[in-house]
Amino acid sequence: MNFQLNKSNNTAPAAGNPLLNSSEPAIDLVQLALRNIFLLMLAGIIGGAMGVGVYKLLGPKYVAESKILVKLKNPMPIQTDGKQIVVGERSAHVEIIRSPRVVERAVRDSNLGELPSLAGSDDPGQDIVEGLKITRVAGEDHHQLNILGLQYTSKKKEDAKIILNAVIKAYDEYLKDDAKDNYNELSLLLRKINEELKPRLQEKIDEYQKFRETAPLIWKAPPGADAGPNDVMNIHQQRVQAIATERVKVELLRQEVASRVYTLNDAIKRGESREALLLLVKTFLQKDQQSNTQTVVTGESQKQQLDSQLLPLILEEQQLLERFDVHHPSVKNVRERMVRVENYYRLQGVELPTLEKSEDGTDKPVAVDPVQTYLTALSQQEQVLTNRLEELEKLFQASTQKAKDFSRFEAEDQILSDELKRIKSIHDIVVNRIEELTLVRDKGYNLQQISPARAESDIKRIIKILGGCLIFVVSSAYGLLFLREMRDTSLRSLTDLQNLTSVPILGALPAIGNPTKNLEAARQTGLAPMLYYYHDPGSPEAEACRSVRSTFFVRTGDANARIVQFTSAEPGDGKTTCIANLAISIAQAGKKVLLIDADLRRPMVHRLFGLREEVGLSETLTGEVDLKDAVQRTYIENLTILTAGVIPPKPAELLSSAKLHYLLGEAAREYDFVLIDSPPVLAVSDPFILAQSVDAVMLVVRMHKNRRPSIKRALEQFESHEIDLLGTIANGMQGKSGEYLYKGGYAGGYSKNPLAPKEAELAKTP
Repeated sequence: MNFQLNKSNNTAPAAGNPLLNSSEPAIDLVQLALRNIFLLMLAGIIGGAMGVGVYKLLGPKYVAESKILVKLKNPMPIQTDGKQIVVGERSAHVEIIRSPRVVERAVRDSNLGELPSLAGSDDPGQDIVEGLKITRVAGEDHHQLNILGLQYTSKKKEDAKIILNAVIKAYDEYLKDDAKDNYNELSLLLRKINEELKPRLQEKIDEYQKFRETAPLIWKAPPGADAGPNDVMNIHQQRVQAIATERVKVELLRQEVASRVYTLNDAIKRGESREALLLLVKTFLQKDQQSNTQTVVTGESQKQQLDSQLLPLILEEQQLLERFDVHHPSVKNVRERMVRVENYYRLQGVELPTLEKSEDGTDKPVAVDPVQTYLTALSQQEQVLTNRLEELEKLFQASTQKAKDFSRFEAEDQILSDELKRIKSIHDIVVNRIEELTLVRDKGYNLQQISPARAESDIKRIIKILGGCLIFVVSSAYGLLFLREMRDTSLRSLTDLQNLTSVPILGALPAIGNPTKNLEAARQTGLAPMLYYYHDPGSPEAEACRSVRSTFFVRTGDANARIVQFTSAEPGDGKTTCIANLAISIAQAGKKVLLIDADLRRPMVHRLFGLREEVGLSETLTGEVDLKDAVQRTYIENLTILTAGVIPPKPAELLSSAKLHYLLGEAAREYDFVLIDSPPVLAVSDPFILAQSVDAVMLVVRMHKNRRPSIKRALEQFESHEIDLLGTIANGMQGKSGEYLYKGGYAGGYSKNPLAPKEAELAKTP
């Protein structure tokens, strides 16, 4: 009977196969180390011993240490962002001490090549450089004070001290010689440069002085002074600027006059009344008075000046006569002002307007049209301004040309001035440098050995050798364990099983810790010690079996499965022990259970329960006996067993008979559960034949024994036969099962000892 189950699992099945998952378990590095902690500790001991051996083989080394103070005697001042800072010059003490010049000098002066540690060396200087280490303890580049720490490593303790002191002495002598040589070379060079600069400077001063005497320019600063571009004056350039300013003023004034002329002429053409024209003239005159200027009628001639003063008075007189008579005081006042203006200009020789006698006998000017007079004055002023603009333009062009001609002299002055400044600056620097050298003739570095050379054993060397060997051996051992773990495809945890299949896990059964503890009870009952659920119901194994039983009830109830087949992927997975204990637990739960041993190639259920094997499943299928006559009762209530019987020559053909289906149906009517123990699926095809007649199939997986490829092949076999699994049981969680050899039946014959050695011995116990 095929059946369909609703699977519930957190892991999604692999594509194309509902029983498989594709993910592989990850390796827990911490757990790997904890599981092999004693092996890693042994590797650490071996690494430490190896390090000691290597250190003894290479021999000890000694490190000589000392400190020196390098101080600048007369620090040189330099300028940085306008601030004077006194600093040192040399910033490469470390590299100079390690240089061949200093080291070879130490070898030569102190005969270091004759020391035992350097005897026979082709290049003692290079050997010293390799063993010499220098660090700056205090100070930085360009500091006056530098404290340097020196270390030298050698196989000979005394040689290390001698070599280090010799290097310090050689560097002290090098600093003294270097300071002396630098002073002599620099002094000679500066004096030579000064001798060359003096005539060049004087020549350049004379050339510049001659240029200033002949050039048509004006200078504010004397020759040789720090003069800028504004210190050179070009008269024509200043004149051009003044003319341009005046031309703009005149042009604006002419535009104003032309605008008034146009406005008056336009008003006359339009036929404006005399009052409107007079008002317009008066408005122009008032605007000139408000701006405190005489914009329109002013000019260079006295006649124009007279008109500018008389016109406002004439306009005022006419306005008064329209309201008053000639005897009115305001009219008399205006006429008196006019007389004063005329008398002033008469004295200046200006021709005055024609006069006539008034009614009172006084002279009065001939009637004048103020509008026409003002318009005439504006026209004359416009012509004057036009003429002035023409004269300014001519003057501007002439001055501009002269200014351009003089710009060549300005450029030449700039070139000569810059060259003079440059030569003078260089000369001043050289002179100052010569004076500084004279004052600091003893300039140089002073070296003091502030810490005597002391040689001690190189502890770091011991730590490096021991630590290196220890780390190498431990890491190598851990690497081998990791590689072994990667190559180990066995199932190590429930997570591995979950990642491998989507079939639900009913539970996990631990490996039997100490089966011999049930040996005495086995002798008394005839049941094998492996039936821990009966002998020791309070053990952890029995408790785990009860947990599997609870899940089993739930799964079979959901699937309405009463005939359940148990199988495994490979021999030795403990499926028989698992089904036997589960059958006992179900029977003790009050269920009638029939346990059938369908392994017709290597049966072992009868050994576990101490039953006869002459009559069983084989005889029932051949029709020799009935089911009720073939079954055997046990000491356990509600548990009945049908052994395999005599092993037939062709087990597969016997299981393929129609009799099996009717046999299981009859058993299902008599019992609550029918549990069938079948061979491994990768060994023979019997499990798939049996699966056609059962309600459900359970797969027992042996942890730490079954490998992932084997379980995958088994699941693929179920898939190819269209068999759905009810679930899996993880067996042997904390231990390793013994070897389960199949000889003559599944792979190469039957085994005389169907159980593992220890389990077989215990199973034989009466």
